[in-house]
Amino acid sequence: MSIVLKAFPMGFLISPDARQKTKYKIKPDLDIENENLQLIKVATNIQLEQVNYLMENLGIPYKLKNDTYMLNNGLNVHWELYNSRYCAFISLNEHIPLLARKAPASYLTKQGEILMKTFEVMLKKNIRDLKSKEIFYYCYKTDYKNRFEVLEVLKEHNIENITKSTDLEIRFRYSNTNYKFIRKNKREPFLIETEQRISLVNIIAGQQNITSRSMVTNYTNKEALIKTLSEHGATGIESDGLNISCEMFGMQLIYSKNSSTESYNLEINRISDEKKCNDMLKDLKDEYALNIQDLTYRTIMSRLQQYNLHLEDERVDENNSIVLTINVG
Repeated sequence: MSIVLKAFPMGFLISPDARQKTKYKIKPDLDIENENLQLIKVATNIQLEQVNYLMENLGIPYKLKNDTYMLNNGLNVHWELYNSRYCAFISLNEHIPLLARKAPASYLTKQGEILMKTFEVMLKKNIRDLKSKEIFYYCYKTDYKNRFEVLEVLKEHNIENITKSTDLEIRFRYSNTNYKFIRKNKREPFLIETEQRISLVNIIAGQQNITSRSMVTNYTNKEALIKTLSEHGATGIESDGLNISCEMFGMQLIYSKNSSTESYNLEINRISDEKKCNDMLKDLKDEYALNIQDLTYRTIMSRLQQYNLHLEDERVDENNSIVLTINVG
């Protein structure tokens, strides 16, 4: 398993002092992010007995407390049950090697990747659940202590796709990436959690590469899109505001946009078969067009009834277009 970082939080999401002059400049401020990286969260398909086996055979790690271990390479690993699976929360402890203290974030990232690979070798399987929506999450400490200060900086940078806003949690989507400001109580500053892309090697399938893809679609109608996905066997369909996510043929599909008039952006994760993915996209496109046609037809018929107009004739031509003849006399 190799981690491929593609979406860092911008500096202004970590500190008000790092606000950028240009609102559309999204180049990451690596200095502040490396300094503020606190932990990496990884959702796995590991069961409790496997957690115990891994930690007992990892080189005698020191158990700080229940489900929390301190490794001799300077990592702390805390296991926590999350959405029916165990998450590994990886952070650094005070015994980090001296050579790694000049670049602790890089050390944490590299050692976290090595640890995940080690677990896969020990269990002889891919510990990442390919049907899961979870991917790697990086958590950074921020200087924000007030929810309204966070909302103000989001507004300043034209970030309007906010899906949740409370004193303890603020969720939003920006530049096709999910972000979350979280804290345990109002006295603590917020942490910002951002999803990170990874490429996976499916050990069970014989070293098959798992990839991701993103594209702009011509879909604009949420109702027709959900109907299309449902008809094609999508599972776990979730709708959050304008956004839609689901699972299909082992792939994760995320449709997002910022306003009802825009076309949807589509992000596909866990692609193991490019041909199967392309076939799915073609089928969805064809079915969506039919559903739009059906929705338009029903809307027209409703309007005719509303204005007491009569339909004289309807037919379907050679290219499957519906031709309606209306009596307006």
